[in-house]
Amino acid sequence: IKKQGIYNNTMVIFTTDNGMFHGSHGLAGKWYPYQESIRVPLIVYDPRMPAEKVGIVDDSFTLNVDLAETILGAAGLKPHRLMQGRDISDLYLPNVENGKTAIERKPWRDEFFYEFTFRDENFIPSSNALVRKKWKLIDWYHYKKYQLFDLEKDPLELNDLAGDPSNAEIVSEMKTRLEEIRDGMKEPSKGCNRGDYSINAPTEEEEAIKAAKEADEKQKAAKNITTNVESK
Repeated sequence: IKKQGIYNNTMVIFTTDNGMFHGSHGLAGKWYPYQESIRVPLIVYDPRMPAEKVGIVDDSFTLNVDLAETILGAAGLKPHRLMQGRDISDLYLPNVENGKTAIERKPWRDEFFYEFTFRDENFIPSSNALVRKKWKLIDWYHYKKYQLFDLEKDPLELNDLAGDPSNAEIVSEMKTRLEEIRDGMKEPSKGCNRGDYSINAPTEEEEAIKAAKEADEKQKAAKNITTNVESK
């Protein structure tokens, strides 16, 4: 891209889709919510980035669902309303509106929801997790078992604290929050099944037009009824 003369007008993102266990936790593969699998590298080169931001490490929670919105934002395009990520450039560009930066208007996430569903529980167990900077709660929901890890003191997740009575309050709060996020994901558009976030789903504008047409049809129908009554 340097040879093509577009280096200074091109965003470059380096990342991966998952990590591999290679024996950590006695596991292989990638299908579990421990750090070795769910933490991946992310390097962003953005010509718009201020000099003071270049080369720094930011420990904010960025997710794979953020990548599409980040690319769309760099291209000057709005994301589909059912997309659930956020433009990562909010972390390094001021994006000032009404005297406030993007982060001042809306703070960056301080937790995230993880989910992995597999059809054969005898092969790979499904799991959900709520991840914060300090705590991670894992829900092996088919087995009705929870795990709690203190990521600050135990970054390798070797000491499950879910059964410790002194952590009962944090377990209870995080279980409630996990269920709230899981059950209250962005509602899909009307007419779609939960979990259908297809790009073909109607936009807010399309739904507004449809609603206006329905209201107009009802109004016309009411006028016809009135006219028929008066003529009789």
